[in-house]
Amino acid sequence: MIRHARYRLPLLNITSSFTSRSFSRSRILTMATEQYFIIVPDHPSAPRLAVRPKHFTKISLESPTSLPRTLFGGAYLSSQPTPETTSTPEKWPFAGSSLALELPAGSGEDAVKEWLKNDPYSTGGVWDWENARIFKFKAGVSNVKELSAGGPAPAPASGDGGDEKPE
Repeated sequence: MIRHARYRLPLLNITSSFTSRSFSRSRILTMATEQYFIIVPDHPSAPRLAVRPKHFTKISLESPTSLPRTLFGGAYLSSQPTPETTSTPEKWPFAGSSLALELPAGSGEDAVKEWLKNDPYSTGGVWDWENARIFKFKAGVSNVKELSAGGPAPAPASGDGGDEKPE
């Protein structure tokens, strides 16, 4: 027997949807959101690598179930690293960052600017957040993988469905 139910949690404006069968139950909470794609330049001679640990700590503390949250992000470069510098971020020609943020519906661009202004890259003198370009955005596809900053993507953990072939 399959049951499907939708109900609204009154104070949080959260819609909960779940489907249950006699052998399994899953619960998905959804919330109305808006997404933004942002291109933010660095200040000249920005201390990017010195501030990077604080920025990454902030992002790592974001919960995947709360907002605002970073969907993806990374540095953009003035040119591609050479084969000799690919594994040496200290020698990369950083020019800024691009990222996508997800916020509660109705937050607007002012909330994006506030998020940017308070990020360690801005408070640490890396981002020229006042000159950020902000675009309304809606992600259409995602291939979620954790990428290590400054190096190759880590190999899939055993059993995570990476490139393994079924037996």
